[in-house]
Amino acid sequence: MHCVLDVRGGPSRRVGPSGVLIGRQSDCDIVASDPSVSRRHALVRLTGDGAEVVPLGRSPIDVNGAPATRPRTLAHGDELRLPGLTLAVAITIPRPDLASRAGFALERAGASFGIAHTPFVIGGGDSDDLIVKRWPARVLSLHLAQRELFALLHAGAATRNGEPLEVDVLSELAVGDALACRGESFVVRAVGDAAATTALGSGDLPARVAIEMLPRGGRVVFSIGAVERAVYLADRRFDLVVALARPPGGHRPGEFVSDDALRAVVWPRRPSVSRQEINMLISRCRRDLVEAGLAGPHLIERAPGGGGTRLALAPGAEIVMKA
Repeated sequence: MHCVLDVRGGPSRRVGPSGVLIGRQSDCDIVASDPSVSRRHALVRLTGDGAEVVPLGRSPIDVNGAPATRPRTLAHGDELRLPGLTLAVAITIPRPDLASRAGFALERAGASFGIAHTPFVIGGGDSDDLIVKRWPARVLSLHLAQRELFALLHAGAATRNGEPLEVDVLSELAVGDALACRGESFVVRAVGDAAATTALGSGDLPARVAIEMLPRGGRVVFSIGAVERAVYLADRRFDLVVALARPPGGHRPGEFVSDDALRAVVWPRRPSVSRQEINMLISRCRRDLVEAGLAGPHLIERAPGGGGTRLALAPGAEIVMKA
């Protein structure tokens, strides 16, 4: 999708992978001069489902005449207002090129359905990408990230090669996997240059990670080859990535950090946080990365058997902290 912020009576600013930061501070992408605007007032970013505005300042941002204090999904024609500045939201969603060669396809009873864009939603809703009659809307979604394929079960029960999928937890899919749900069965097939394995090489790992602290979280930009991918992470998800990128206790970036060390940084006032809570935070952070086009389950890696976590990096990767 393409999202543009039109400044009333002025130029436009495209919302790119790193989002558009709005505020009074001079290094913001759109600078507001009114002194009542916070230094970093709001972030407009792309998500897996569209675009959203994330309020960051002490005061809310006005969306269509109503104050917003929490992240809010944006639609074409919405209007963002803050003192002295009005921005019109323009969103266009190009039709997928169905003739293009997708990396993966789902095969069922002799028919094949190419996964040409992400997320690829399966369900019974009129707007779902693959519509299965008698299914509820949006049962499963498939996500492409770094030439890998991930499944996310939103409701009900489904299996991968006979093993149950957890609701709201990303599951990696490989070529040849059987995905079964609500009496239907699909097999994952490769199309074109899709890899038959889910292993990422060092060229697929970040050579540079730039971290920018923001109110209520932060923005992280991963440089992989010639491509940059940015993601906004809220609160503890951001704290987790910072702890893995600049690990405590003498650990080096890219090494596994023990759960105890993570607890001390991410939950300084709750040293008794359970492993289940740690796993849940990791799962949510991985989802944010996948929505940004990054192979989250590969980048945030749990040690075999649990007990440790690392941020997978290319050899000699550079970690940059922005003020």
